[in-house]
Amino acid sequence: MSAQLTPLFTWFETTIASSPIWSAIGLIAAIGFGVYVCWALIKKLAAGITALRTMMARRKRQSSQGFGIAVAPIIGAKGAQQTKAIVAALDAHLDKFVFGSPFEIVRAPRMRAKGAKGLRAAAIKYLETSSTDLILWGLRPKSKPQASQVEILSCSGSLAPSEAMHLEGYFPLITPANEATTSQATAYLVARALQPGLSDGSAYKAEKLAPVADILLECLQDQDALPDRTRLTIETDYASMALHLGGEVHLQHVVTLRSARLSGESKLPPSHEIQARIDLGRALLGLSNVNFDPVRVREATDHLKIAIELLKADPILQVVQATGQAIQQGQAMLSNRKRFSVTGGSNI
Repeated sequence: MSAQLTPLFTWFETTIASSPIWSAIGLIAAIGFGVYVCWALIKKLAAGITALRTMMARRKRQSSQGFGIAVAPIIGAKGAQQTKAIVAALDAHLDKFVFGSPFEIVRAPRMRAKGAKGLRAAAIKYLETSSTDLILWGLRPKSKPQASQVEILSCSGSLAPSEAMHLEGYFPLITPANEATTSQATAYLVARALQPGLSDGSAYKAEKLAPVADILLECLQDQDALPDRTRLTIETDYASMALHLGGEVHLQHVVTLRSARLSGESKLPPSHEIQARIDLGRALLGLSNVNFDPVRVREATDHLKIAIELLKADPILQVVQATGQAIQQGQAMLSNRKRFSVTGGSNI
């Protein structure tokens, strides 16, 4: 039987197996198999990355005590570098502003939702699944390389995720040259979102507030490190703390900072101008209590009068005044009606 098949095998080897066509078909099959194997490996790798992201997105904090802060990647030019710098700043300086409360920093996945409502919904969902108190995300557009546009959703210590407070603004560009200032300022801004009371100088005892005020003053000494909007926020908070702390040194710093702000080239929005003039007037009066100066007192009074005039133009205050007048009118009508019922219509 084998002898009969020998000619057939010989013909196959000489005619088909050694044919260039079959060699090409074999090569194509080998390449196709290799491509399939590579595709399968890539698919499994992508599935693993997706699973890892899902796990990270649902990862809960290791401890339920203290604050939980989630930092999502900053998108855009040098975004990864700034994300890493923000996390490092929080690790190094946040404890100075939370007064010893424990905290945990979680790396959140990239916020991929579109639109303001979509981003807020995604942030709320993350707060719920991760049991964190605050999530931060941002963007670095190419047209504004000096600051990161940042958004924060914060439970402010007691709010539910669905009621979390939304904040937006700018974080300074953290570089090795300005890190001493910008990293502390960044940590303070996050702490301020966690504890809104930090912006009110009277919310904490002086012994707690004094070190924070000193750090903010140190940040304000660097004229070029902070974006103007960030600098204005820190300056306003420092003035509130300094007026609460008192003391000639702090009050003099408030006078210097607020005078420079009011005399600057850029015009302040009415709300910021009102606050700056009130801070300046109070600081001047405080210094006059230490060392009486009639010129200083008159200057303080002038600033406070201007602040009152600006307040009168505030739409909300006008509504309050109109409401108060309506209440007084109603009370007068009730009073007259009662008098009419008692006197029988005679007002004599």
